[in-house]
Amino acid sequence: MLQITNFDTAPVAKYTFYGGNAGAKEAIVYNDYTWMVKYPKTTRDLLNPQISYTTSPLSEYIGSKIYEVLGIPVHETILGIRKNKVVVACKDFTKNKVGQGSMVDKAYLIPFHDLKNNFMSSDIDEYSGTGSETLLEEVLATINGQDSLKAIPGVMERFWDMFVIDAFIGNNDRNNGNWGILIDAISREISLAPVYDNGNAFFNKRGISQMQKRLGNTAEMKDDAYNIACAFKYTGLDNEGHKINPFDFIKEGENKDCIKAVARFVNAVDMVEVESVINNIPEQVGMLAIMPQGQKDFYVELLRIRLSLIEEGLK
Repeated sequence: MLQITNFDTAPVAKYTFYGGNAGAKEAIVYNDYTWMVKYPKTTRDLLNPQISYTTSPLSEYIGSKIYEVLGIPVHETILGIRKNKVVVACKDFTKNKVGQGSMVDKAYLIPFHDLKNNFMSSDIDEYSGTGSETLLEEVLATINGQDSLKAIPGVMERFWDMFVIDAFIGNNDRNNGNWGILIDAISREISLAPVYDNGNAFFNKRGISQMQKRLGNTAEMKDDAYNIACAFKYTGLDNEGHKINPFDFIKEGENKDCIKAVARFVNAVDMVEVESVINNIPEQVGMLAIMPQGQKDFYVELLRIRLSLIEEGLK
C-alpha cells in the first residue's frame, strides 16, 4: 500500500511562487529540493453541491504515475497531506539543491505557448494570435518549423504520445502552457521538459456518489469513457475551431504520427501495473479520506474501456 507523506512540517520555499488556475499552489522544501504542492480547489463556484473540493491532487498523482509506468519522462510526484487536505507534491525540475536547503536554477522552462507565439508571429504574416490557440494545424506547423523545437529530437513523438495518453486518462487540458522545453541554466542546451500538469484527468470535479452510481450502468460508463474532448481543435468554418474527440481522431487513422503513438502505447501499456497505481492508494489515513474503493473502481473501469477505444485505432 502506498505511504501517504505528511508535508505539514515541510518549510515554505522562499522566493518561489507558482501560477495557474487549477487551485492553490505552494512551494515547499522537502528532502532538500523544491516541490510545488497542489491543493484541491474548492468547488463553491461550481454548479455541483455534492462535493466541496475537486480531486485534482489525486488526478495529478495518478495521471503522472501512469505516464511513468508507460516509460514517458514525467515530473516526480508524491501523494500527501498538508493542512488536513489531500495534496500532491510535484518536484520542481527547474531547480537544483546547493546544500542546506538553498536552491539554484537548473533550467528554465519555456512553454510551448511562447514557442508557438514566436514562430507564428515571425513566420505567418496574417497571424494575430497570442500563442494560446490550439488549432491542430498551427500546433503541428510550429513543431515542424520553430527553430528551437527543430533542434530537439523526438518533439513530434512526444506530442502524439501525450495526445494518446491524455485520452487514456481523460486529461482535457493539455493546452499550450502545459508542455514545453527546458534551457539548461549553465550550458544553454535545450531539451524536452518532462510531462507535467496532469490534474485535469479522471473527472476531477465529480463527486464519489456520482462515480459509484454511474459505475453500475454500462451505457453511462461507456459514455463517460468516450465523450471527452482534448484541448486541440480542428479548423472550423467560423475560424474558431472545434475541439477534437481523441478517440474519433485515432479511429480515423489519417495522421501517421498519431497511429505510431497508438502502437507505442498499446505495446507499452500493462493494465496490471496501471491498475496497481490506483489500487495501492489507501482509502483513508486516520480520519481523512484519501481514495474510496468506489472511486478506484470507477477509474479502473474508465481505463479499461478507453484502452479498447484506443486499440480500435490499430484495426
